[in-house]
Amino acid sequence: MNETHTTVRGTVITDPTTRRVGEDSVFSFRVASNTRYQDRDTGEWKTGGTLYFSANCWGRLAQRASGTLVKGDGIIVQGRLLTNEYEKDGRIQRDLEMRVTALGPDLSRMDVTMRRAQAEGSGPAPDGPAPDGHAAGGLRDAEGDGDVMEIGSRDADDDPTERAAVSGLAGAVRV
Repeated sequence: MNETHTTVRGTVITDPTTRRVGEDSVFSFRVASNTRYQDRDTGEWKTGGTLYFSANCWGRLAQRASGTLVKGDGIIVQGRLLTNEYEKDGRIQRDLEMRVTALGPDLSRMDVTMRRAQAEGSGPAPDGPAPDGHAAGGLRDAEGDGDVMEIGSRDADDDPTERAAVSGLAGAVRV
């Protein structure tokens, strides 16, 4: 069977949702990816054609990604592309789906900061894993089972003069 695996840089264009399918969680959202180029004659930035597709994260990736992305975030997704066919109003329709295997923030468009928390009254956290297998001094999420990475979102591509600006932190992501 021929499978198309690819990596796409894009923008989340819908509010992500999480649903259950049997025993698995599925985290889904739509992605738009387009080319931007500078017209050589005018110097003006232009947008080329846009690729739209649904992105679906399953299992552990769905659990980790759920609640971390919002509409407008710049992302990089990697996975397997599929074309789904269905009938609607007597016509065959097709849509593009990516079964995501890797997902992350687009660091050219987002500020990402990771920090390790320290227990009260203790000195700096030692390097390496703690006895529980987590990074030493790691910030725990609500379930207490992972480190926390804070991320903030901005789209530097919209205004090149803003590339050096630092945005505020938008949320927390389990890693």
